[in-house]
Amino acid sequence: MNLLNMFISLIEISNTSFLYYFLSYIYLFMIGSMIGYLIEVLFRRFFSMKKWINPGFLKGPYLPLYGFGTCILYTISDLGIRYLTNISSIPSYYSYFLNMNNIGIKGNINFYLVSIILFFIISIMMTLIELIAGIIFINGLHIRLWDYSSLKGNYKGIIAPLFSLIWGILGILYFYFIHPLIYEMISIFNNHLLGLTFILGLFSATFLIDFYNSFKLSLSLNKEAKKQKIVIDFEKLKLTSKKHKLKLKRIEELKKILNEASLPIKEKINKISYEAKRHLYINNEIPSKGAKELDETPRMKKERLEKEEIIKDNNLNNKKEE
Repeated sequence: MNLLNMFISLIEISNTSFLYYFLSYIYLFMIGSMIGYLIEVLFRRFFSMKKWINPGFLKGPYLPLYGFGTCILYTISDLGIRYLTNISSIPSYYSYFLNMNNIGIKGNINFYLVSIILFFIISIMMTLIELIAGIIFINGLHIRLWDYSSLKGNYKGIIAPLFSLIWGILGILYFYFIHPLIYEMISIFNNHLLGLTFILGLFSATFLIDFYNSFKLSLSLNKEAKKQKIVIDFEKLKLTSKKHKLKLKRIEELKKILNEASLPIKEKINKISYEAKRHLYINNEIPSKGAKELDETPRMKKERLEKEEIIKDNNLNNKKEE
């Protein structure tokens, strides 16, 4: 029993330790990346492109931009609750998920006023993330992952006021309804470390492998883009690639149908060809594969058969004489 208690104490994580915060942000990055991927897939299918398409830079079901965004939303909301908000103004449903005494709330501003302040902070921070990521990909790798060029007030198609507003609204929705749930979920995760270590390890391994392979592809695209002095539109490239694969698939299917349809005719032609060809050989027999490998021509076969016949006759005569 003592050994069991010692083992449990080793895997327990204090909510003030570095490991607790580190794992918390890994969880946030994983959850945010995957939910963001789902949002982008549905947005492209039903609103922007009207197509099912794999969004983003990686192949797997995650978008790092949303992962980093979720980490920032969590941090801003947590700081807003701890250091700005008056504890008496916090909605009752928050108290259901958050232990106010453990958090150590020190602010004196009304909760709803804090939400307005956070709206502007979140809008600025998320827009800044988009700007940095867009500049890195466009200037560094000559790849454009998204394009806001058609929106008013955009900057190089990377950021636009409309999406800054959307990020702010999403951030406030997170602050009002999702942050307490996330806070509670992280606490549960860290209290079940052994069961979730495998999931975190699997996610981290697949993510890093995917990132490495995608980065290699981006370097190849970067070389081509530099040669042609262009910026590659990654979304259009994926659509073109998808159409090309679909076209090749249809061609292969058409070939298969034509081959199956022409099979009876081919068999008849081969049969007629065989019948016509075998009359060119001695005894109406086409040389076997072994004979061809020995380079036995019809004349050589005739000579061989004559010699075999002579030997056979000689053997019979010798037996008679005996």
